[in-house]
Amino acid sequence: MFAGAVPALDSLNVMRLSSPQSAILSAVIFNALIIVALVPLALRGVRYRPASASAMLRRNPLVYGVGGVLLPLVGIKLIDLLVSLVPGIA
Repeated sequence: MFAGAVPALDSLNVMRLSSPQSAILSAVIFNALIIVALVPLALRGVRYRPASASAMLRRNPLVYGVGGVLLPLVGIKLIDLLVSLVPGIA
């Protein structure tokens, strides 16, 4: 948002989103889609599987860490590309 006023902050734009407006719109759309997708999962629950602590510590960061960091970055970037194609939205 401040890259126009302080050009040095442009280096923080690691995702290279089109504009601040499209970045906010893309994040809001992504969050709305994820909430709708996760509600059925939350209502269904997760099956309990007994496992050792070391097995869980190997699996959980991989599943939740990678999915929790990479999926939003990729999803928001894809939505930003779509939003930037439509004239007049952002």
